[in-house]
Amino acid sequence: MSTSTTSAFSWNKDDWASLSEMADGFDEYRPAYSRALDGRELSLNARFVDSGDEFTLTHAFSEGELSWRTGEQAGTETYELFEMQPGLFYLHYRRSGEDHPVVVSAALDLTTGQVTGAVGELGLGPNPHLARQRWFQGQIAGSTATAADAHEPTDELIGRRVRYAYSGDDVYDHVYLNENLFTWLCIGGAELGVGDTDSCTYWKLRENTYLFSWLEKNVGVEGMVLVDLNALRTVGIQFGIDQQSGDLVNITMGSYAREFERTPSVDDARPGPTA
Repeated sequence: MSTSTTSAFSWNKDDWASLSEMADGFDEYRPAYSRALDGRELSLNARFVDSGDEFTLTHAFSEGELSWRTGEQAGTETYELFEMQPGLFYLHYRRSGEDHPVVVSAALDLTTGQVTGAVGELGLGPNPHLARQRWFQGQIAGSTATAADAHEPTDELIGRRVRYAYSGDDVYDHVYLNENLFTWLCIGGAELGVGDTDSCTYWKLRENTYLFSWLEKNVGVEGMVLVDLNALRTVGIQFGIDQQSGDLVNITMGSYAREFERTPSVDDARPGPTA
């Protein structure tokens, strides 16, 4: 890990390392790909979290390809799949037929039949440099899963500080502040010394296992990570437009994690005058 002195901090994104430079090497600690779903078709009875609108999303997996369909839309794509715990998968693919960059990323729990994910989009007005994200949840057809047992938002990460190493060089700390915000700080790698506070979303998948996502306001990135704090391992994505070259960055990545002492809630440790 780099131990060089950090440069003076700047809020100007053009002074930051480019997304392409930052992301280079983030696959060093990425978990192995899974082919466990080859030959299977999973149909999801789903709904969008923001509106409640219902839809069906079907994925048919074959060696190296995934065929998907929802309503009148369909396509065949390359995909990336990771099995982080027995029966718990992380899926990521790009919908290549769209007129702007669109990706789908989701946690699939074949043990419970529950799925939580999001459609991420770039290049839309009025701020085409910013990432958008629309969450969906659903149950795998043929399972015993019900909407009442869907993955729930969680506050279990709030107050915790976790260090993530994505490679031998790239190391970041996350501090989870509240239900809407977290702070990230690069302490090793191309973005050494850079940090920010961004909006975020948390879902609980299993015990001490979470789907965590954020949208960066400065460089327009969607990030989504499956965090397994039992194994101290993660897998996830970064999806954005390079602020310097304009190129699309769409990567999967993984890390090893280490947790530090957590900060108590304000109700548990509220400063005030002594009696």
